[in-house]
Amino acid sequence: MNTISLNHNHSISNKNVSFQRRLRNDEKPEFEKTMNDAFDYLEIKNRALIIHGSSFPSDIDSNAKSISNDYTISKLNKKNPFIGSPFMADDFTDFVKMNGFNSIQLGPNGKLNKRDNSPYHASVFAQNELFLDYNALKTDKYANILSDKDLNEIKIFKSKINNNYEMADFTEAQSISKMVTKRAFKNFKKKLAQGDPKAEKLNQEFIDFKKENNYWLEKDSVFRVFSDIHGTDNFETWDNELDKNLISKMNQGDPAAIERYNIVKSRPISKQRIEEYEFVQFLVEKQEKDDKAKRKEKEINYIGDLLVGFSFADEWANPDAFLKDWRVGAPDGGKNGGPQLWDIAVLNPNTLFNKDGSLGTSGQLLKHKIERTIDGVENVRVDNVMGLVDPYVYKSSAIKEDGTIDSKDRNFLAYTGLDINKNYPKIMHDILLPTLREHNIVPHDVVWENLGNQSDTFKAVFYDGKYGNKVFDDEKFSGVTYSKGIKMESNGGYTYSFMSTHDNEPSADLLNQDWIYSNEGWNPLYLAGYLIPPYNKEQTEKSAQFCRHIEQDKNARLNAKYAELFRGTPNVQISFADFFGIDKTYNVGGQDKPDNWKLRLNPNYEETYHKSLETGKEPAMNMPELLSLAVNSKAGLAILRGEKQEYEATSEIADLQARLKHWSTVLKEPEN
Repeated sequence: MNTISLNHNHSISNKNVSFQRRLRNDEKPEFEKTMNDAFDYLEIKNRALIIHGSSFPSDIDSNAKSISNDYTISKLNKKNPFIGSPFMADDFTDFVKMNGFNSIQLGPNGKLNKRDNSPYHASVFAQNELFLDYNALKTDKYANILSDKDLNEIKIFKSKINNNYEMADFTEAQSISKMVTKRAFKNFKKKLAQGDPKAEKLNQEFIDFKKENNYWLEKDSVFRVFSDIHGTDNFETWDNELDKNLISKMNQGDPAAIERYNIVKSRPISKQRIEEYEFVQFLVEKQEKDDKAKRKEKEINYIGDLLVGFSFADEWANPDAFLKDWRVGAPDGGKNGGPQLWDIAVLNPNTLFNKDGSLGTSGQLLKHKIERTIDGVENVRVDNVMGLVDPYVYKSSAIKEDGTIDSKDRNFLAYTGLDINKNYPKIMHDILLPTLREHNIVPHDVVWENLGNQSDTFKAVFYDGKYGNKVFDDEKFSGVTYSKGIKMESNGGYTYSFMSTHDNEPSADLLNQDWIYSNEGWNPLYLAGYLIPPYNKEQTEKSAQFCRHIEQDKNARLNAKYAELFRGTPNVQISFADFFGIDKTYNVGGQDKPDNWKLRLNPNYEETYHKSLETGKEPAMNMPELLSLAVNSKAGLAILRGEKQEYEATSEIADLQARLKHWSTVLKEPEN
């Protein structure tokens, strides 16, 4: 392996370079290799950046014109500028991969409810059309159903970006999406009528898509017509009782319900609305598959989010799969110290399985949901896994005017008497794990989100692998853990560890919270001893100096905590706010805040990231610097514990440490 000089005017791999904050293209492979070598040495298998699709950056619009101190105007370019998209995000995924990450953890990618930006209330089956890459629709593969002229006619009025972040504008994103997709559909129909061979080929793909997805697509499409009629996706508030319970009544053979469904579906304006909706869903899925194929070449994975709930559309279309008057929540974190009331439908436990053990109505729906989530990704995060074993449920009709609920009307499902056949604890063994394995996902690589209060039933199934009267050793799982309040030195068995997620304040905010200064996990003596083990006199002095430094410098202590994260876990996750040093919270968990779900990277994310490293004004993560501390910790502890001789351990990491130090310095250099 070539060594890398630490002097700025020397060479890397025999090539002269000029040092600057932003890496040149010829430097990036060396940098990426060093990051991967460090993670391999630390034995961290999965390294995921947590960033939801809406938080991805837009392309930089070099043609934007300033019309005031606060606003710009430009033409539409490539993607929806008011929201991020995970599709065809080549530059960003390259940047993420270069920094040692081998996966990106997305949020749920379903279609959002009207006036609800939460991806955790989104559809299980319908995809988020706001993520479409418009540029792709100009290609032969998509029958050129958009043109430069189509996009250039749409003007974009936007506020200027003066921060190291941006905020998604869901209202404007919806407006742009409607204009573009209507035009794309109109062009598609016109080309098809003219006998365009590329349009005919695309149409055959569209027909195949409708056949393959008919189990959800038609009812979902018709639901969108009804939601437009009533002005909301929340069908429980519709003032027409027949519409509200339409599918349930149709399933019972009610002639009025069947007639109502067919009349609304067959109206000319509805037929066009339905076909357009289905076509857009086809485009989103096609792009998702295209992107998955491209990621395979890049060797970076997406982790999909298997949300615990279902959307209003899913619930309306599958009424027999859910319990009436019961919803999923969480025991703590709600109003006045009570439970969180998520307003998520509860799968009917009594229809999960038929008497012969085959999947019942709700069991089939759940399996379809899992498969739909897996389709476009390589791995999965199971949101609130307790909800698939023993969910915390409450009576929606018992909620008081002040938004609270009595204890008698809420409990873990196992204690309510609703699951008389104890079917929920069977979900892991009989539905979820088999489905994961069918799609070549190793269950122990899954992100099992198990945070919050847990019932005895859940503990027995999830941790102990108990199913019936047997114990399955390969079905014993560890969940995720926050490293923010513990000593990672004693962390054991957790699948994934992180400092913060999409539901928490950025880790830098912890520096302003008094509790960390009396917490053993943040104790400078502990961090210094763990990261710079005092195995001889020289190292003892270095450890003491480091201890004094992180005691006096809060940001240095945060970096030490980040480095500690890379030492005590087999898999690691980093939130995008932490990595880029953004001081805003993406989602305040359990609270309905106006800025929830809006935080995203600005188009200049790479430039602002490097500027943060240079100036230190924002606590962005310098990966080589943090990994160097973690590598030093592992080698030092091996010496201290007598597992390796000093010469052996230090020789083993000498080249790696030299390269890490080099790249850490380069990232802090001012631009030439």
